[in-house]
Amino acid sequence: MKNASLAFVFILVMATVGFGQTTFYYPHVANGVLGGNTIWKTTIFLTNPAAIGTATASGSITFMQDNPNDSTAAGTAFTISFTDENGAPAGSGNTIPFQIAGGQTRKFTSTGAGSYAGGFAIVSANGAINGTAIFSEFNAAGKLIGEAGVPAGSAVNKQAIFVDTLGGYNIGVAFANPATSSASITLQLLNDNAQTVATTTQTLGSNNHSAHFVSELFPTAPQLAGTMQIISNVAMPAIALRFDPTFSVFTTLPPVTISSLLIEPMNAVARLLISLHLHVV
Repeated sequence: MKNASLAFVFILVMATVGFGQTTFYYPHVANGVLGGNTIWKTTIFLTNPAAIGTATASGSITFMQDNPNDSTAAGTAFTISFTDENGAPAGSGNTIPFQIAGGQTRKFTSTGAGSYAGGFAIVSANGAINGTAIFSEFNAAGKLIGEAGVPAGSAVNKQAIFVDTLGGYNIGVAFANPATSSASITLQLLNDNAQTVATTTQTLGSNNHSAHFVSELFPTAPQLAGTMQIISNVAMPAIALRFDPTFSVFTTLPPVTISSLLIEPMNAVARLLISLHLHVV
């Protein structure tokens, strides 16, 4: 009976953890004309995985922009023009509201208008919404020359991105601070033997966003295959892109959670299970 009770409590807790997530992030959003000859657009897909005919989930996408003059200051509203799946204008200012019925999918694409700017997006909903995004690069004539899918992400304190700069490749990494306080961040570059090659630190203000190439963060580091650890005192989402030497071909490199972080949530769940189990029996 005790085992059955414990199993029931475990299922209940994990269900609560799984379905309680109503906020996720796109750590990088790109839009506008870069260098006079390339145009960047971001497309966001959102879907309600619930059964067809079930309750509608309501929420919004909020866009925040880097503070280019001071990374330690708070970020600012990122105003971008978007169109929906029918080509109609979507949202206003830095917010796109949405309502998505069970089984329904919505599509929002930035117009690429204006000078290039980058930021991040916060998706909040009152139901279980899933999503992904696409970065698209066009030439001046509007022809697609590069594209990569970008998964939505959660905010964590410890994560790592894969780094492969051999043969002239480069890694672009973006991370955002969605918290109300500044983030103290340590970036540590490791080679394929887990040896530290270089370390740097930075402070990122609330709702601010940072996007750099690894070669900019560690200008004296040799070409290598390894990882870059991102450790912060506040939880942050992150994403990376691997560019070929011509910077015209790229692919996504989603981050991986550092194993030490996995232990704490499970310990917290275990403590809760034990507490609940004592009450059940």
